[in-house]
Amino acid sequence: MRILIVGNDPREIGGVANYTRPLAVRLSELGNDVYYLHSGAYHDKYEFRRRPYLKIRNDLYPFECAEIVNPTNLPFNFGYPELDMRSTEMDAVIGQYLTRTKPDLMHIHSRFGLPASMSEIAHRKGISVVNTIHVYGYICQKRVMIDREGEPCCGPDDVLKCAECTGILDYRRERFRARSRRFKERLKQKSPRFFNTLLKIKARMRMTGRSGQPLAVQATSGRSSDDALKTLAERLAVRLKYCVDMLNDYSDRVICVSSDVKVTLSRYGVRDDKMLVQHIGSTIAERQTIEDRPLHKPLVVGNIGGVNHYKGTHILVEAAAKTKNKEFLVLIYGKYVKSYVDQMSAVADGIPLEFMGRYEPEGLAEILKHIDVMVLPSICNDTAPQTIFESFSGGVPIIASNIGGFPDFVHHEKNGLLFEAGNSADLAEKIDYVLSHSDKIGEFRKNIPRLKTIDDNAKELIALYRELLRDRRAIAAIK
Repeated sequence: MRILIVGNDPREIGGVANYTRPLAVRLSELGNDVYYLHSGAYHDKYEFRRRPYLKIRNDLYPFECAEIVNPTNLPFNFGYPELDMRSTEMDAVIGQYLTRTKPDLMHIHSRFGLPASMSEIAHRKGISVVNTIHVYGYICQKRVMIDREGEPCCGPDDVLKCAECTGILDYRRERFRARSRRFKERLKQKSPRFFNTLLKIKARMRMTGRSGQPLAVQATSGRSSDDALKTLAERLAVRLKYCVDMLNDYSDRVICVSSDVKVTLSRYGVRDDKMLVQHIGSTIAERQTIEDRPLHKPLVVGNIGGVNHYKGTHILVEAAAKTKNKEFLVLIYGKYVKSYVDQMSAVADGIPLEFMGRYEPEGLAEILKHIDVMVLPSICNDTAPQTIFESFSGGVPIIASNIGGFPDFVHHEKNGLLFEAGNSADLAEKIDYVLSHSDKIGEFRKNIPRLKTIDDNAKELIALYRELLRDRRAIAAIK
């Protein structure tokens, strides 16, 4: 088969790319002609030339990589939802690439910096389309359904709230800023001395008050009228309907990476007959090790991944402060913003807690050896967090929020515990429980399932692709 994967930059370490890159490699190894398309928006590939164009490379992986440089779309098109729907220039570039590569099937994993119309473009060219939903970009411009207060959002039931949440940005100014960031980056690489001279000039201008004003103004600052927000809300409603129509009318199958994804999409009108719940594979599954090792003294409660508000790090810190049993140590691994950690400092005072900082993927196996039980306290509906697979790969049981994709993998009282999302008191009770019943950790460890590998996943996807292509040929024959 000729397969086109659409995702984030495959050179990126983290997020969806950690899945799509090895998946594309494995699909290629299994004898398929694989192509990979992504938007330069991921790394601010904006130039002062106006039109988007393709940069194609064949020297990175055993498949062709095509990057859309100078994309019309920004990473987040706040205030301009029409760009999330379609863009004449982007449609033309995508259409040209589809004509050039002639894939049998296009599998979309990420539309970061890409319009939803690409499903329709492929469909009209007779190409089967599969959409895997890793984040909620089709229904939420922020993709993670977290509101402007940083609290969980159930979705766009109130589009006026969505308009207030994203705010209105001036697209031309934001695009100019994106181009400027790219120009500065290239200038820094090619002419570091000149770049440093410009920084000094800018610093002097700032001191004399001549540095100018910020280019972007958000609606949430109160500078935009209520009428403007109402108009934006109406446009967001059109965006929502358009994106749902793309999934219903121009996708042969919508893969939901957890059961909750299917429930959520169904609530906004995606047809059940289009959707399939299929858990993704992971490279770390190939190195899964579950050992019956002794527990640490004191017991070590761990947390890996993003250290930020919507990942719920503060919930873990609050829970640690509320536990009755204090015979434990909390180790939190991951890149963090100092201001967020400082906010937790008052609560964390006196708690046996350490922020370990950023870690590299190759160091994860060693980190997991130092953790007895993992806590994943997200407050947003994470679809299928990699941290689940990473924890289970080292035989570490999990205490997780009872939302999103967690219940698909963490089975309460079997291989871990679930607690009410955002409820630090409930999490404190669960931590106290394992501290008082440490033998449960060993039982949970024995019930950790075998993880799905990339090879497993690639083979089941190939079976799905073949089924869809057979169906399409059968329909074409009837017509």
